[in-house]
Amino acid sequence: MRAREGTARRYAKALYELAREGGETEAVGGELEQVAAVEVGDARTHDVLTRPWIKPEDRRGVATAIARKLGVRKLVQDFVGLVAERGRADHLPEIVAAYRALVDAEHGRARAQVRTAVALTDRERQQLSTRLERVLGKRIILEEQVDATLLGGFVAQVGSLILDGSLDGQLARVRQRLARG
Repeated sequence: MRAREGTARRYAKALYELAREGGETEAVGGELEQVAAVEVGDARTHDVLTRPWIKPEDRRGVATAIARKLGVRKLVQDFVGLVAERGRADHLPEIVAAYRALVDAEHGRARAQVRTAVALTDRERQQLSTRLERVLGKRIILEEQVDATLLGGFVAQVGSLILDGSLDGQLARVRQRLARG
């Protein structure tokens, strides 16, 4: 998996450098996510783009046609065509994540994956975002997911930092204290 992540980072960095030259890193990132969602989300399309026996130029043509149909800029069309031609279409989710990380670093922000027992209200979302921003010194983009397995509260992860404010986490800490005596 590490080799795959390294490959994804190299592709993402190459695209990022080209987009930065044109001053369009945000727009390119949004379009890349849009194309990746179609190419990875549709099983038949994914199969065509990842089958090794399909000619590389045919994979490129399919990927480029999808991007063109979505109306994305030429840079993104060429990029997804190249990725498909080189047999790396299955790396698109990792490429998108690596690209997003580069753009976030450029803009001094970070993404927080937040799992909650129930959906956050706008006020709770704002409070959590503000607290994370204070702790990390960066603007935070919350990516929420309702997790029915949580009893209550939330678990937020920003990079390697994990903040466990869940009822499950609190109960586990109490159990550990009791076990230690």
